[in-house]
Amino acid sequence: MFNRNFVRLAAVTFGLSLFGAGCSLTPSNQGPTGPDAGIWKSSDHGQTWVNKKALVDGPRLSAGAAEFAVQSITFDPQDRLTVYLGTKAHGLVYSIDGGDSWQRFKNLEAINVKAVAVDNKNKCTVYSASQNKIYKTKTCGRDWQIAFFDPRTDKQFTQITLDWFNPTVIYSGTNDGDIFKSTDEGVTWQIVKRANAAITYMAVSPQDSRVIYAGTDGDGVWRTLDGGITWLQIKKEFGDLGEARRVIELILDSSNANHIFLVHRTGIAESMDGGKTWTAVKLITDAGEGKITWMAIDPNNNKNLVYTGPTALVFSLDGGKTWVSKRLPATSQGSVVSVDPKDGNVIYLGTIPTAKK
Repeated sequence: MFNRNFVRLAAVTFGLSLFGAGCSLTPSNQGPTGPDAGIWKSSDHGQTWVNKKALVDGPRLSAGAAEFAVQSITFDPQDRLTVYLGTKAHGLVYSIDGGDSWQRFKNLEAINVKAVAVDNKNKCTVYSASQNKIYKTKTCGRDWQIAFFDPRTDKQFTQITLDWFNPTVIYSGTNDGDIFKSTDEGVTWQIVKRANAAITYMAVSPQDSRVIYAGTDGDGVWRTLDGGITWLQIKKEFGDLGEARRVIELILDSSNANHIFLVHRTGIAESMDGGKTWTAVKLITDAGEGKITWMAIDPNNNKNLVYTGPTALVFSLDGGKTWVSKRLPATSQGSVVSVDPKDGNVIYLGTIPTAKK
């Protein structure tokens, strides 16, 4: 699937083309002169950032990745240097060198990819959700098949996630509130839950893969403890955190099965008892609608948090008690942020081009 030698050579060539003889490294006051969207990476916990825009396009290399509108960041569970980006119009993109260079999967080059899932026991098996289809490869992307198709063009698969204990079990969510389950690697599917709002996020418990949380846009959170047989709604538990019922993201703490962060339209809520009770996380200022687009937690340190919004990155080193805000390194808007699974100092920031006025 991956031509590692070519990618490494291409990355070096790209670097030489930018910083070759006669090219000054002195900072300029002119500011950005071209696109700066796509993926940014920091190796020092957000102190400095690099726009990882090198795109392998056949025999040549370009800065085309700076035009990507990134909607999701997914690490290969077996190789943290292999990273997948779901983009709005450039399909499914991948890197095998920690973002130093990117490639697009053929046949998935111009589609809107909302979510990606990688088999944690077979890295060559990858699923991607796009519009009314779920695509699957078992050959590391050399070829793709449609694993699930809904003939209704207004139907969109918004989420896809795998059972890490038994990755032949797959869950997917849709924009009309359906939650599907497959127990045979996507050959057959059945509806296991119908919520009253779009499924916006799905997460499998790191401690027990039978426990799945599904966030919605207005219907709160649905939780199953038995792999989708029965479901319990978490909605009234939010109390006066009314906007928490409009879920953007759910973050399950890998070190504490009962610890959950919920990102919603106006802030962040936290539960320490598996969703029975919730409190608002105190932020620097009132986040306001649309001010938080994504949040990440260091898998190895649950005190290390970061979230992004359209114009800022906000960090906490004490589990959300105090925060430090920094402006984005780009003129583009922050859309998604992710912490390296092994090194909490390495952070990936996905951005989308700022809409032209």
